[in-house]
Amino acid sequence: MKIWLTTAAQTLALSILLTSCYEPPNDPKGMKEAHLWAGTYTRTEGHVDGKAEGIYGLHYRYKRLKTTHTQEDIVNPSYICLSPDNKVLYAVSELGPDVDTTGYVYSYRIEGEELILLNRRPTYSFAPCHVSVHPNGQWLYVANYVGGVIARYPLAADGQIKAVSEIKRLAGQGEHPRQESSHPHSVTVSPEGNWVIVADLGTDYVHTYHADNPQWELVSTTELPAGAGPRHMAFHPKAPFAYVLNELNNTVTALHYNSQNGALNIIDHWPTLPEEADSNSLAADIHLTPDGAFLYATNRGDDSLVAFAVNRENGKLNYIGHYPTRGEFPRNFVIHPGGEDLLVANQNSDNITQFSIDKITGELQHLREWTVKTPVCLKFER
Repeated sequence: MKIWLTTAAQTLALSILLTSCYEPPNDPKGMKEAHLWAGTYTRTEGHVDGKAEGIYGLHYRYKRLKTTHTQEDIVNPSYICLSPDNKVLYAVSELGPDVDTTGYVYSYRIEGEELILLNRRPTYSFAPCHVSVHPNGQWLYVANYVGGVIARYPLAADGQIKAVSEIKRLAGQGEHPRQESSHPHSVTVSPEGNWVIVADLGTDYVHTYHADNPQWELVSTTELPAGAGPRHMAFHPKAPFAYVLNELNNTVTALHYNSQNGALNIIDHWPTLPEEADSNSLAADIHLTPDGAFLYATNRGDDSLVAFAVNRENGKLNYIGHYPTRGEFPRNFVIHPGGEDLLVANQNSDNITQFSIDKITGELQHLREWTVKTPVCLKFER
């Protein structure tokens, strides 16, 4: 026997069903068990009270986050990345002149839930703040916030970092008080591996270089609005667009991306803060969902996540909303490969916050927090 419902009855039935299913199942699709690595601050610096012991390995399963490993042989591993095959973890050691003559970049072999040190190399300047690896696993790139130095290294077959192939010192300044000199803040490799993009917070420039050359060969430069302070960027996974997060003026810049020549052309800019927010807030991190439907960014000071829907035809953003991170000074965040879960590292409140992502609307639902000391950077094994 078939039961036919009127439109109103269908709506009511759907509403009841959604209400009854408000609490997601224990292990919903896209939120299965995974291993997560967390970069941290381990010592007190001028901008942070570091409390952690090193790099944390975390076992994740929806309602649970359990520490499985602590790598204690590194100081201030504030940014980490994984090799394409998930066999090696790379981490920068964010040091200043009061500790050593340079910062360092480390390589670790991943063995189950543990890390085995392979080697380390100097970064040839101070406060290395970002590291990335080429999709072919043969090149590594590091940005040093202090000194304007970017470095590229060839990688051995086992993941060890070979001697640097070339360092490059960027120059220039901007109009903001923090733009007294070049401050490269990220080195992001394009999805197909042709280009590496350097966001220079100190000069408002985004530089495109060849990715697989031994030298830093400049291809093009895109100038952002004065005082923007480009920090991090993300490429759309399915369309020719890239998005730069600007720390100092709290905006996201959308760019058209030409994969053939590496050119980036500005489409428009969108604010990351609500109108009533404290102007002292600073933008921190940016990511798109795996399907490219939604874009999120963190705000330090306002302690929020901003959500946008992405127009795949023209790259423009449509505002969805702001969501408190339930922690202080959110830094990096990570989206689960299944696209239904988002974890935020709240640096100053020693916690990681979990949100669910509505795959239809892009809205975030706060779920819970876990205690992790001074978390800064989060990466899922893929």
